[in-house]
Amino acid sequence: MELRAIYICPGDPYNSPRGGQTAFARQALNALGGSFALVSPDEIGGKPRGEWFLDEWQGAPIWRFNIGDYAPRNKARRPFIPRRVVFRRLIARYLPRIRKISTRNLFCDSPETLGVLRQYEWESVCYRFAGLNNPVGVSRYPLLRVFASPFHRAMLRNLAALSPEIVLASADQDAIERFARENRDFCAKAPLKFFPTRFDPKTFYPSAPEPERRALNWERAYPRLVMVGRLCWVKGWRLAMEAVAILKKKYPNISLRFVGDGEDRNKITASALELGLGERVIIDGFLTPEEVRRRLIAADLFLVASHCEGWSLACAEALACGKTCVSTAVSGARDMVRSGRNGYIVEGRSPEEYGSAIDRALKLSADSSSAMFSTELSARYSLATLGSEWRSLWSALR
Repeated sequence: MELRAIYICPGDPYNSPRGGQTAFARQALNALGGSFALVSPDEIGGKPRGEWFLDEWQGAPIWRFNIGDYAPRNKARRPFIPRRVVFRRLIARYLPRIRKISTRNLFCDSPETLGVLRQYEWESVCYRFAGLNNPVGVSRYPLLRVFASPFHRAMLRNLAALSPEIVLASADQDAIERFARENRDFCAKAPLKFFPTRFDPKTFYPSAPEPERRALNWERAYPRLVMVGRLCWVKGWRLAMEAVAILKKKYPNISLRFVGDGEDRNKITASALELGLGERVIIDGFLTPEEVRRRLIAADLFLVASHCEGWSLACAEALACGKTCVSTAVSGARDMVRSGRNGYIVEGRSPEEYGSAIDRALKLSADSSSAMFSTELSARYSLATLGSEWRSLWSALR
């Protein structure tokens, strides 16, 4: 493939199993491969640092620039210095070397780097909002949240200075329209295009659950509930656990599995003891996509309890596995969950209401038509459509 653009990614798509921007980078490389020259950290080590070198992605050559490893060794703890701050410094340090590659087209979805990137000229820029919620406003660092408004203003000012050809938004239409109303001046010059995160149909697909339940020693539990994502306050784990505690009276063998890790791991463990759930709560940590699929297949229900989301890739992956879902009313929920068909959407944050939705969803999950509806609905968010849609929107990829 002909090199088309530089792709700046704050995570390592080769070695990091985490979601978010890193998962999207993995999808982009799967769809468009060598069209991108990748700028990212190397979390394993051993790759040349601070220079371009030829690497491989799925057996094909790709240009890669390693800015170094700044991921914390203990994934259950937040770093002392926010990763966004470190990433911005590394991009500022290496950008003159990064620009030595032939292309001057740029893709980025890291708002913290925009102030650095605007200092240079680019032929064409494509930016993606990984979610239209303010990333500082939902930061895991409480002290940083007070800077949410000035960060938002600076982000839009820096992005406008880059004069992006196209701005993508991994959020639903309601969120896009609300953002456009609140930021009229910016959106008049750079209208947002709906561009959801996609799942890989080669990895996420339905199959019989019993073999996976046996392998996970999860046969005797019922109902089996799964949440996927970073263990942090914004994912709303407390709501899910309080609902499970209520349902335990009706379902003594209920089980909740967290697939992910983060700074709230110890809080979740403590809450499990406090709520009388004990061994009913399982934390699996970060897993490969294949291992995530095993747990989704084994589950009776998939849960989203987040306070906010951009576009839940984990939910799309669960639907692709034929799962019934209970979700809070976050961005993308109404696109992926149709109440009474393949799950329920809970408007508030009442554990009683959330637990009631889980109870009703269990009846749906026993109906094969719910699984079929989920898999059919998920098809529109498949990786198979990413490359062609992106090319149609951004001239640099044509």
